[in-house]
Amino acid sequence: MAAVMEAGIFRESEGELCDFPSIENGKIASYYYSFRDHYFPMKKDQKISYSCFPGYTTESGSQEARISCTTNGWTPAPKCFRKCAKPHLDNGVFLDMKLSYKIRERLHFVCSSGYQTPEGSREKMVQCLPDGWSAQPQCTEATETCSAPELFHGHYHTSQRVFTLNATLRYNCDDGYFTAGGNTTEEVLCRLQGWSLLPKCTRPQCSSLSPVEHGGVHPRKASYDEGDVVQFFCSEGYSLEGAELIQCYSFGWYPEPPVCEEIRNRCPPPPQPPNTKRLSSLRTYRHGDRLRLECNPTFQIQGAEEIQCREGKWTSPPRCVKTVRTATKDGQHDIETGGNCSSPPAVKNGVTINTFGLPLASYQSGSFVEYRCLQFHMMKGPNSVHCLQGRWSEPPVCLEPCLVNEENAGHHNLEMKWRLEGNIYFLHGDIIEVVCKPGYVLPPSVKESQLLVQCNDGQLNYPTCISKVLDPNENCGSPPSIENGNIMGTLTADYAQGSTVEYSCHEYHILQGSRTVSCSRGQWTTPPVCIGIVQSC
Repeated sequence: MAAVMEAGIFRESEGELCDFPSIENGKIASYYYSFRDHYFPMKKDQKISYSCFPGYTTESGSQEARISCTTNGWTPAPKCFRKCAKPHLDNGVFLDMKLSYKIRERLHFVCSSGYQTPEGSREKMVQCLPDGWSAQPQCTEATETCSAPELFHGHYHTSQRVFTLNATLRYNCDDGYFTAGGNTTEEVLCRLQGWSLLPKCTRPQCSSLSPVEHGGVHPRKASYDEGDVVQFFCSEGYSLEGAELIQCYSFGWYPEPPVCEEIRNRCPPPPQPPNTKRLSSLRTYRHGDRLRLECNPTFQIQGAEEIQCREGKWTSPPRCVKTVRTATKDGQHDIETGGNCSSPPAVKNGVTINTFGLPLASYQSGSFVEYRCLQFHMMKGPNSVHCLQGRWSEPPVCLEPCLVNEENAGHHNLEMKWRLEGNIYFLHGDIIEVVCKPGYVLPPSVKESQLLVQCNDGQLNYPTCISKVLDPNENCGSPPSIENGNIMGTLTADYAQGSTVEYSCHEYHILQGSRTVSCSRGQWTTPPVCIGIVQSC
């Protein structure tokens, strides 16, 4: 069974995995893009952070947020919303000087003398929502009437929309929503200064969270709207026991708030030396917990059979030594295998990690040495070698990464499908997605799938794109979009040879380059860029 989410896929049949999240107007840490196949798909309960591009925020109004892999995919769904620009207002003033507002931020305005809001009041608050302002700030000449405002999540008992002084208006809210007075039904009165209580239907809120001992919560507010997500953190020396993120629902907070537990009372996963097996298993080990180990058949234990968690650390584990059956005058006996080994074999692009400095000149039979690969190298084979009767077992291999940059791809008339900054290393087995540069195409003999290039022990086998034969009468597709700018006029999917379109920049940005682009031989000329200008206080 697969549940497809807006920005991620959950595959229950594949061990509860979440795919690489696609975030419009946002991104995750750069190393996830570099080592995408290494990190993804992710398992259930794993968490990652994402950030929104300048000019965009998360639904909570912050620049960054964290998401968790759940049975429903990435939760909450990673989304970035455009900030709201301060709107134009005639016959009134705004009470702050900001030029843009984050999602959920409010803007307060007051109408000039003799003017009022559409609801008949002198002042009003509007809120920045994912699809823009909750209402357009407006001040109109005051009259002795009241206008029924647009009612979301509810309905009026009449189709009349303009009411005279002292008239009443009755409305109902949908299930799960309540009036400003906390009821499902409300009746309001038209007064000289507007409605006695502005008709509005809102969802219930969640109460403030209790203080977290040895930790805290962000953001902290007196109350939270439905859909708000809060993040918990612990003081140094403590770790979270429970969910890091919880959300406000109509029925309250879910899941339950976590607690902060002292780290020194918890141990990491217990060690498991080669050729041993655990006789019990716990999800979490705390101070005082014990674990018994035993050796696999034909191995003999040396050391304590039981290890213990003490103040966040495990006591020393035993080791298992190979034994062989040998014949003597008195019969058959199990003895430790003989024959020492010299220094362990060298591994290219790898180092030993348990030799306490330089490797020894001699190792007893039954000894083992572990390896790790250098940064960005991937290990193939077992991570350790074992000395048995004077010979080491087969060592691992450290497969080299691939150095990827625009210059190398450019030699093949290619460019990265995803923009890369500088030199990036991809691990062995990673897939690098490339596309032909503008004006170039794949030869007929090369398949489209060859644009997915796999790193193979430091080698990349790029295809080569060839120059596209341009038809002087070929039309162009949609013109290229630009950041912080718009294309003026109505867009179409097809433009004739010689067509031009004009660009404009957003407020507080200046245009650099030609304001227009033209269609030539099926290609658009280079578009301009919009550069932000610094506003003085």
